[in-house]
Amino acid sequence: MKELLYNIAKKAGINLSDIQLEKFQIYYELLIETNKVMNLTAITEEHDVINKHFIDSITLGKYISLNGGRVIDVGTGAGFPGIPLAIINSDIHFTLIDSLNKRINFINTVIDRCQLSNIDTVHSRAEDLGHNDKYREKYDFCVSRAVANMSVLLEYCIPFIKTGGKFISYKAGNTEDEVKQSASAQQKLGCKFIQLYSFKLPGTDILRKLYVFEKYRKLGKSYPRQAGKPKKNPL
Repeated sequence: MKELLYNIAKKAGINLSDIQLEKFQIYYELLIETNKVMNLTAITEEHDVINKHFIDSITLGKYISLNGGRVIDVGTGAGFPGIPLAIINSDIHFTLIDSLNKRINFINTVIDRCQLSNIDTVHSRAEDLGHNDKYREKYDFCVSRAVANMSVLLEYCIPFIKTGGKFISYKAGNTEDEVKQSASAQQKLGCKFIQLYSFKLPGTDILRKLYVFEKYRKLGKSYPRQAGKPKKNPL
């Protein structure tokens, strides 16, 4: 797995060290083994895990520097993109949150086995944690590969970042309309869409997109709304 990951990463313009490759190897093995008893990912073939999970997660670093920042990954699932980003950015602190405790337990096992001292995990819904003063408006960056409408994602994620901070949404497919339709949410949440980065996964025609939003003012106390409301009734 390590040699294949190294070669695919190189095609993507990313150089991985031996230590990083070893951590990815451990992560991969834990993901596949745990997936046999817990639904973590539908993607299990080695090449696909490397490309669609690992490379997809870390390509962000080619476009956006996270240096010196604190990063929160909202709806991290099996740890994407947070764990791969933490592996290649050992000097940056990451907080990974998910609403399902068994996924958090899996991530904690990965953190322990990979000796990742730069990750904290939280079992919580974003709507609840977004009102916790320990996390609210404390981060320079928020990242998310969660599958949700952009307006919903903005309400989940914007509460965590500081004024001037950025939210980066990982998307696939035709999602430009989502951004246009999120204009109301952007206005209410004090953020604006500023940049789109597009790239193809190495050796494929699979297009990935990174939508970047910047927060320009503090958030009113009414957001995020209580659990379930953002998804049921997007802004």
